[in-house]
Amino acid sequence: MRLISAAKTLKNTIKVVVILGWITGIQAFSQDIIPYLQTPTESSIWITWKTSSGTQSLVQYGTDSTLLDLNETGSMEILEDPEYSGDYYYHSVHLKNLQASTNYYYKVTTNSIESDTFHFKTQPVPGSLDGHYRFLILGDHQNPEHDGYQRLMLAAQERVYEKYGGSVQENLNLIINDGDQVDQGNLWQYENIHFAKSAPLSPSLPIMTAVGNHETYGSLGLEAYYPHFFYDSISYKGIVSPGGENYYSFQVGRAVFVMCSSEHPNQQQVDWVQQIVDSVKVDTQVDWLFSVGHRPIQAEQFVGDMSYYLRNQVIPILVQTTKSVLFIGGHHHLYARGQLRNSPMYHIISGGASWDQFWGQSTERDFDDVQKTIDYWTYQIVDIDLATRRMELECYAIGSPHLGFTLDNILIDSFHREFDKTAPLKPQITTSIPDTIQLPFTITSSDYQTGSDEEINSTQFQFSYDEEFTDFAVDLIRDFENLYGTTGDPDYLPVDIHENLNILEYLIEPFGLPNGRYYLRVRHRDQNTLWSEWSDSKSFVIEGSTDGVPEIWTDSEYYNPDESILVSFNNGPNNPLDWIGIYKQGETPGVESSTDWEYVNGSSGSITLQASDPGEYFISLFANDGYNEITDRVKVYVISIPEVHTSKPGYDSNEQIVLTYSNAPSLMNDWIGIYKVHDIPGTVGSTDWDYVSGQSGSVTLNSLAGGYYFANYFLLNAYAEPGERAYFTVGNDLAVISTNKSAYVSGENITIYLQNGPGLSEDRIKIFKVDEENPVDSLDVNSLQSGRFTYSGTLDTASYYLSLFMNGSGYEISNRVDFRVQTEVVSSESILAEESLRVYPSPGHGRVHIDFNNTGQAILAIHVTSLTGKLVLSQDLKDASGMKSNSIDLTGNKPGIYMISVVTADFSMTRKVVLQ
Repeated sequence: MRLISAAKTLKNTIKVVVILGWITGIQAFSQDIIPYLQTPTESSIWITWKTSSGTQSLVQYGTDSTLLDLNETGSMEILEDPEYSGDYYYHSVHLKNLQASTNYYYKVTTNSIESDTFHFKTQPVPGSLDGHYRFLILGDHQNPEHDGYQRLMLAAQERVYEKYGGSVQENLNLIINDGDQVDQGNLWQYENIHFAKSAPLSPSLPIMTAVGNHETYGSLGLEAYYPHFFYDSISYKGIVSPGGENYYSFQVGRAVFVMCSSEHPNQQQVDWVQQIVDSVKVDTQVDWLFSVGHRPIQAEQFVGDMSYYLRNQVIPILVQTTKSVLFIGGHHHLYARGQLRNSPMYHIISGGASWDQFWGQSTERDFDDVQKTIDYWTYQIVDIDLATRRMELECYAIGSPHLGFTLDNILIDSFHREFDKTAPLKPQITTSIPDTIQLPFTITSSDYQTGSDEEINSTQFQFSYDEEFTDFAVDLIRDFENLYGTTGDPDYLPVDIHENLNILEYLIEPFGLPNGRYYLRVRHRDQNTLWSEWSDSKSFVIEGSTDGVPEIWTDSEYYNPDESILVSFNNGPNNPLDWIGIYKQGETPGVESSTDWEYVNGSSGSITLQASDPGEYFISLFANDGYNEITDRVKVYVISIPEVHTSKPGYDSNEQIVLTYSNAPSLMNDWIGIYKVHDIPGTVGSTDWDYVSGQSGSVTLNSLAGGYYFANYFLLNAYAEPGERAYFTVGNDLAVISTNKSAYVSGENITIYLQNGPGLSEDRIKIFKVDEENPVDSLDVNSLQSGRFTYSGTLDTASYYLSLFMNGSGYEISNRVDFRVQTEVVSSESILAEESLRVYPSPGHGRVHIDFNNTGQAILAIHVTSLTGKLVLSQDLKDASGMKSNSIDLTGNKPGIYMISVVTADFSMTRKVVLQ
């Protein structure tokens, strides 16, 4: 998540003291070997551990704690990180041929170092209906400053003992971790943050993790994640993940887990999920489908900071089966729970034990598919009764660290899903509604009724403009409880904003709907997530309201202090005392006075307002000198417009990024963030960031992987960007351009090929005469990252070069291509037939296609090298006479840029391809 990406510079002194105190404990503790269990099946498990020396990787094990009569050896890999001080020996042993649902005792040995004896229980046989299957949900523990993750583990251990009367390994089967196990992808953090913090339970319960955004950061990024885990050795029904360990699946008992990656939004993952769901639908040995992804699919704090990819592309596939009961997300550092609007499936956020996140810190909004958001440290226990096909989730809290209090491992939420239960009975609209009504008007539903023992959870009222209910004026779900916000100091209790709300009634406020005919229906949902049928619909006409939906808008989102704010309005109620007012964000009209206001004249028109104090404001239209807001609020900022500049247009991949800012509004929690060029702030997490203060200053951020980026100034812990973005590059020769020939006749078209450009609106290919500074002409690349372009201008006879320049600047970001323009006809022998070679897709994910259409030539060999010159693939095609096309598989190689050389009998040609 953006708000946890980096240390706050203002706290560095305090942070060093805290870290040193905590690390001292870790270093003393880590002299012992602490095993880490992962990737379990009914007959196998991986046991891993880290040492600073020793090559032996031995596990002694057995079913009797006093007789470890079986031995298994594994392998040791020396992991390297330029930022890691010391040696990092990572050991892994794969125990196989184990008995299902059986206790095994074990200890691990590396040379003279030996662990204590621990024990674990193997997973049940797939399809087993015996007993219960239980797992623990934890996540987002990247913060190196405190021991919150260990505290959650110990609290869970205590709760399990109290609930079930035994140890965690006897009563739990698994731990699911939803990502951000580290703050940066490097070896120190995996050793001291993930593995050290997992030590209370990792020797006893297997832990399965998902990729978070922070695993992709740092000196190694995911290259530090991959060697620590063995997820490519597991799958459900042999459905192999095309993303390797970025996303994977597995079956345990009657449950299938789909461990998605919100950080790899590609079509291959979508297709892979579809394969799994198609299999689960017909698999009689599977009742339960759980899905995990680091970013949530909805969030009421830091609104917009979620995975639209998972929400819009993956979730619709998962709900094709009612076996899909729960999506688990993290990223936000709190607990939240909701239900999908139309499917019997829950979604939660489990992100305790990390950086602060609490009410009043960000942009917030109450969503009707989220029932509660609680800013506490929490963990969840999921209990499945296999025989009765009932799942129950309990959420426990140990406190709120940013508010400085602890809770005694208390239950703060529980919900369930039980198959084979009946849905609620069909309700009816009990209000007698005449054909024509005037507002306000209250609609009432019949009482909730059901043939099961389930109580009511929700109602849904729909007002549609058409009989088919496809064009909605209102489509609102309300839950019997809605925890949103906090009571604040000193108790900091969740607030139920539906405490006094009758969800069986819906009040249409004055001017709440415009004049016209409407169709109305209602349905009820129980606490087993099942909806009733829709009620019979009723129709009515509203008179005496507005002639359309009232609306207001401004000509800008950002204004200087005391600048006139032009506010336009339409479809107002046309009362003589209707007015428009501007308030500071957080103020309540009628309780606090407006900053400025003005009466309106008529149902449409415009007025001007002003505000002098810098900050965030909202504007609304009010009816009849009262405080009934009859339009959606329009947000504006009254600020100075900040400017952000990079210290240089391009950086090396190991170089820190220095950014300066000026004319800043300096509101509370303003920040500067870096994103990849096509990332959308609030939708995708920042690559790095830091808070700023004062009207001018600078920040120094971490080095980045090669690519195209932008930096900007953001307001109030949210994602509003009042100023222009500053674009820059990291790494060299990112874009590649080429021409179809090296010599042209004056007036002849020049074909230009571009690969891996930034794709910005002002990118230009510029043409220069050799030894001259100013370009003679340029070509717009139309915001494309790759493509074929034709230059049809007329050039004088001379020697030239062309190159790509970034976003209208003088910053050259590609190779230079030399060519000449001459008066005589160019012989065919001098033409380098580059246009006959296509390498695609780029960017791609592994499978690369090569098309070659040069007359009289065939591909004899294909060589692929990294940018450092390392040969990663070589194919000899001499026996494939006349070969004109081929495909190669680069799956498994690291993301980055690769050079593909195609060799013929007379020449070789090279193209660049980008792997994501």
